[in-house]
Amino acid sequence: MGFLHSSLKYKRIVTFEIEPEEFLHIGDTKGLQIGGADLPIIKIGNKPIIPGSSLKGAIRNEFSRTVSGLSENKLKQLFGYTKLFTDNIQDILKEQDTRQIAEMIKNSLNGKDSKIGLLDLLFGSEIFASPTIFTDGLPVTQTEEYVTDRYHVRIDQDRDVAKKGNLVDVEAVYPKIKFEFKIIYNSLNYNTTDPSPVDKAFDYLVKFLDKSEILLGGWKSRGYGLVKLTKKNDETINLDNLLVIR
Repeated sequence: MGFLHSSLKYKRIVTFEIEPEEFLHIGDTKGLQIGGADLPIIKIGNKPIIPGSSLKGAIRNEFSRTVSGLSENKLKQLFGYTKLFTDNIQDILKEQDTRQIAEMIKNSLNGKDSKIGLLDLLFGSEIFASPTIFTDGLPVTQTEEYVTDRYHVRIDQDRDVAKKGNLVDVEAVYPKIKFEFKIIYNSLNYNTTDPSPVDKAFDYLVKFLDKSEILLGGWKSRGYGLVKLTKKNDETINLDNLLVIR
């Protein structure tokens, strides 16, 4: 289901630099990862790319874990809103039409009947599209060699032990190969006081990410994936600058 046609107040475009502090695993190697699949890092030609979906998944997970640990009083202080996750999304999809869902969102954000989770409003859900868009992370470091092959002992998944004499070849991005990506936030009019709880949540997300360390890609249990994020640019574009009237 698409978004609910709330009017746009402004766009905010934030550019982040990604600096790997450890190797980044490229792609998926079956039968070796411990603890389940991870969103991948891919390669086009000889250059690695971190898909926007991988960035969004990792950042949403890390941010959700952090704010979930805050007390209701702290959530109220930061966002003016305390409900983080939407209950019974499938039931809402079955029982409510687009107009009713839009009304439910506005009522929630105005404190009348909080049914919609703030993290779902920020990152999107099955009910509505996300106002927060993540671009792909593209390499900005100029070098002849971005990736290398590394070798590890293959793991027996049934017994969780190493297989003797059985090595697996892993393709990985070198540490210190820097990337950049953008987060494009569309601030929507929910008929609340400004800034809305979603605006406040995005502002907190940007502050949370700047100078933070997160894990990207697979093989985290083998020491792969640690990166540092640094905010490089932060631009707000108002409606007057978005619309050119001739």
